[in-house]
Amino acid sequence: MKTAGIRQRPQSQHGMTLLISLIMLVVLTLFAITAIRTGNIGLKIVGNQQAQKLMESAAAQAVEQVVSNLGNFDSVTVIAPTATVAQSVCVNAGANTPPVIMPSDSTTPGICPSGIQVDVAPVRCIAAKRQSGGSLTQPLATYENTWEIVATVTDSLTRARAVFHQGVMIRMLASSCPGVTS
Repeated sequence: MKTAGIRQRPQSQHGMTLLISLIMLVVLTLFAITAIRTGNIGLKIVGNQQAQKLMESAAAQAVEQVVSNLGNFDSVTVIAPTATVAQSVCVNAGANTPPVIMPSDSTTPGICPSGIQVDVAPVRCIAAKRQSGGSLTQPLATYENTWEIVATVTDSLTRARAVFHQGVMIRMLASSCPGVTS
């Protein structure tokens, strides 16, 4: 008897399904690893941006603390521009705690116990422009003095440093901008 039309299965295809499924499993594993790595990189980027915004906020608070003290802009008490740090400000010490100027004496270490330490360089007058119109009550002319404030923030965890420059214009009497001739 002949068996016509019936084909026998080739013996070489045993285990081919297993091989294809293993290849698919490897490909899916590679996709999963890539997705996890992409998520981790995104998390690091967001963490760095958060740290940068925190440092910017701390510098802004320190600059506001310096600007709020008009004694920093008095031509008699202005610290020489050769000094590196005029004052250190401890910011974000607590949720409702205002920034605190840290003492600069040698007995107290310059460490902010809870918060971010911002080192503020001495304010520096960079320009003076005579105000048009002047003053009706003062015989001296008034000037619009532009002051530069430089705040340096160092991240306590990564030791990353960021330097922020802020300009402030203050209307003052003549000869109150040391180092700048008007």
